[in-house]
Amino acid sequence: MVRPSVETDVILDAAARLIAEQGFDSVRMDAIAARAGVAKGVLYLRFADKNALLRAVVDRELVLVTRRSIELVEADCHGGSFSRLYVHTVTALHSRPALLRLYQEPSTPLRGLAQDSEHVRARELLGAEFIRTLQAEGIVAADLDADVLAANLTLWNQALATQAPTIGVDALILGMGALLARAADTGAADTTAGKHAFVAFAEALITEREHRFAEALITEREHR
Repeated sequence: MVRPSVETDVILDAAARLIAEQGFDSVRMDAIAARAGVAKGVLYLRFADKNALLRAVVDRELVLVTRRSIELVEADCHGGSFSRLYVHTVTALHSRPALLRLYQEPSTPLRGLAQDSEHVRARELLGAEFIRTLQAEGIVAADLDADVLAANLTLWNQALATQAPTIGVDALILGMGALLARAADTGAADTTAGKHAFVAFAEALITEREHRFAEALITEREHR
């Protein structure tokens, strides 16, 4: 049954499922419309083209990853330690198959960003700033160089996402968490401050991505 219109999230869900199943290059706008149960023209009332839809899928997937990270951290009694924050955030990323597929395909903008030196450096700086916040709260060892730690974790995370081994991902994530527990955690009994810092950081990222997505939709409509 073809519906005259649906919520944008229904379209993005359909696109994400098809991307996970087929890869971005193989997905057609008419296939997304069919999966969402709308006429193809409805998609073009929301998005200028397939690349615009891809950007919306990426932003929404990243928001969902961040929200899932918050849920995992808050449910863990030791979730505010740096090693547990790491495990939960990377686990959340690897729970989104469409996002991983977009990291793996060389022709997608997301893979390009993972290889763009300026974007990578911006992520490292943001990570280092967060690590310094945790050091100030006594969650991360003060003698560690936050910039070096952030750069190493950025490199590791990108390699894991782009290569995405089908076997042993959980073990790899937990193994890195165990290394961080030894190298970076202070052993603080109460990691509530780490949780609070992470939630504030994550919610700011969600707000930024949701605002960018809303602006993109408005801009696309105004150009019609």
